[in-house]
Amino acid sequence: MRIDLHGYHVHEGWRKFKILVDDAYFKNVKRCTVITGQGIMAKEFPTWANNHQYIREWRPTTNNPGSFLIILTKRG
Repeated sequence: MRIDLHGYHVHEGWRKFKILVDDAYFKNVKRCTVITGQGIMAKEFPTWANNHQYIREWRPTTNNPGSFLIILTKRG
């Protein structure tokens, strides 16, 4: 799964992010890519990811500093 948050305000981007992660978790998706761009959302993203209950691990992608790979916990 992949979501591009370009063009959203920070709070709206956070809501879209949360919906994507919850949806991916319940569909047993293991990995998602979140594109935030390099602005304020990229700075907020670590807080979002660290505080989400279904995210086991996250890291920036190698090719784009405004993109993140998240790895979800196993549904169980």
